[in-house]
Amino acid sequence: MLIFSALQAQAQTPTIVKDTTYQVVSGSIGYTVSRIDYSDGTYSESRALLGDTTATFNSVVSAIEKRANEISAAAIIAMNARQFTNESVKKDTLITALLGRSPITFLMDTYTQEFTSGSWALTYNGATTAVTFPVLSTNKRRRLLPQGGTARTMIVFGNMMRLVNYPVTGNNILYRVKEGYWASIDKSIILQR
Repeated sequence: MLIFSALQAQAQTPTIVKDTTYQVVSGSIGYTVSRIDYSDGTYSESRALLGDTTATFNSVVSAIEKRANEISAAAIIAMNARQFTNESVKKDTLITALLGRSPITFLMDTYTQEFTSGSWALTYNGATTAVTFPVLSTNKRRRLLPQGGTARTMIVFGNMMRLVNYPVTGNNILYRVKEGYWASIDKSIILQR
């Protein structure tokens, strides 16, 4: 009899048929609702406060605006990259003539050390070309030498470089994204190890 009663009680225990969680807004307050439906038709429900929806909305608006403004400020600086590189080359020529030392060569000696190890390649328009970085005998600066091509002028100003007439005509500006990875602002030119 005892076994029969235990089996009957176990058979009558409802099982979970649905377990859901969703968000609702009541007035200007948001809640997360958890609802469990049982096989016998009953359910249990609990609510957790999300907070004031206006504050949540304003927080998201503020985060979007802040990040957009940061990117905009960086883009405005990047728009001046060509002008900056031209001015820096002129200053380098002047200082080298006055003091007998090149600020750009000094920077390049510091920043081009990463080009001395590993295999490097430049990708442009889906085509990848192996490159090396020999040192020019006259000014002792590294150059970019594409496999099967001629050495190209490469000027490194820090975490920014200018490739002259390679892979396309003109001054192509690359930025050091991380160790062994340089890219143009639109990522159309990638130089990587």
